[in-house]
Amino acid sequence: MSSQAPNERRARTRKEIKQLIEERNSVLSQYYNLARITEDPETDLHNTADMLEEFCQELVDYMATGHFEIYRRIEDGNERRDEIIKLAEKIMPRINDTTQVAIAFNDLYDDTSNLNDEAFEQLPNYLAKLGQELATRIDLEDRFINTLLVSSNKPDLTTVSA
Repeated sequence: MSSQAPNERRARTRKEIKQLIEERNSVLSQYYNLARITEDPETDLHNTADMLEEFCQELVDYMATGHFEIYRRIEDGNERRDEIIKLAEKIMPRINDTTQVAIAFNDLYDDTSNLNDEAFEQLPNYLAKLGQELATRIDLEDRFINTLLVSSNKPDLTTVSA
């Protein structure tokens, strides 16, 4: 059992959600800019190296925030609310799949100094796949976040005195 009062846990949850959404928005903005540039046939993809490395760092930070801040309670078995646990059982495997795609993308593109021409040529394809996975993740995260927020607004019956 957590020694934090329900209001403290709710405030922490809201803070974690806010951080996740801020990081998500940053990743989406960078993703959009990178995808737009790579779709231009005139672009020398080697010139996107700095932008690509920065995007990879933001992507990893965003994924880590989800797992270590939002989903940590589920993975550690510390979540007590049934509706959160049931939803997590349904969506966590798919969220984990999106994480694996993001990690694979990062592993390929986080250090552009060693990339060959083929890796740069495949960037638009890998970005498209990553974009599909990010869209799926965002949909699942939003379901999870909404359930967390609704559940957090319910009174905690264990704190009500008779």
